[in-house]
Amino acid sequence: MTGTRTPVARAPGFAWPRDVVRVPDEDWVTRPLDEFGVRYNQVGGHAYYQKNLDPLVAQAAVAIRDGQLLVDYSAGTGLLTRRVLDATPARIGVLNVDPSPKFLRVAVENHADDERVAFRLLRQRKEEKRLETLDDVLDPALAGRVDVVTAANAIHLYPDLHSTLTSWHRVLRPGGIVLINSGCLRNPHARRADWVLDDTVDRVNEIVVELVLREPAFARYRENVVDRDRWSAYLAARQKAFVPLRPLDAYTDALSLAGFDVLNVSDATIFVDVAQFAELLVTYHESVLGWVGGTARIAGVGPSEQALRDRFFLIRYGLERTFPTADEFPCNWTYLTRRRKG
Repeated sequence: MTGTRTPVARAPGFAWPRDVVRVPDEDWVTRPLDEFGVRYNQVGGHAYYQKNLDPLVAQAAVAIRDGQLLVDYSAGTGLLTRRVLDATPARIGVLNVDPSPKFLRVAVENHADDERVAFRLLRQRKEEKRLETLDDVLDPALAGRVDVVTAANAIHLYPDLHSTLTSWHRVLRPGGIVLINSGCLRNPHARRADWVLDDTVDRVNEIVVELVLREPAFARYRENVVDRDRWSAYLAARQKAFVPLRPLDAYTDALSLAGFDVLNVSDATIFVDVAQFAELLVTYHESVLGWVGGTARIAGVGPSEQALRDRFFLIRYGLERTFPTADEFPCNWTYLTRRRKG
């Protein structure tokens, strides 16, 4: 007797709802690629940067399933998105969300041809004096359908943690997973020798200020140091990109208040190549050492070509003085895994 074999049920995979436009028809999408975004995308290929993503990628690949949706929050140029898509056989959707049109424009360049990836820009709502939240930009058809939210090397950039995290809670399904990492927070469990990434920027500034005040070759930059109002303006600009560090408890407490249960908190020491890290700081040169030569936003005119050359040199000089006998330095990264309650 022969029988009919019952077909194996297969997951349908992910499909964007019909009214969801993957690549929005907005002005930032068609702008020329910005050099800053392109350079950041290249820096993201450095070994230390890829290594700090490894635990996040592994967790996301385990957590995500066929037909599910992952939101890559503060996706930047889409570096984590590529890693996750390469790491999982699951047929998923990934929504890249970021407040920088320069970075998100590069993400579109990298992923627009991939039907699994969509893009949303977080804009400043000036009249409300706030940045849009995730549920402000998420399509109604996707609300409550988000299964995983990742935030790689970015959570420390958001001053209003409560607003940011509660918006994640509102769009995640019950039991949805949050995966966060950051090398820019104060972790009391960090090893004594470990650095926090942003501390290097303060140290570079200390070294360069000392050099500028001492060496005649850089005397033309002294006025920005000794003038308190100018120095305060440049410090404020630096702290927009390299925000004052908060302790780990600030994040764990905010996650709990937003309605997320603890699954795991861990940290790792990752060695950062000094020369590669110098490339990152040079990419952010206007924030790192904007007072060397000035910036258009503060001084009214941008730096001269000579000032730019000096700025790049002094960034590398400051790092070499910070790590005089080492090609790399140990840095602490923290990883937070949470689950939405209810």
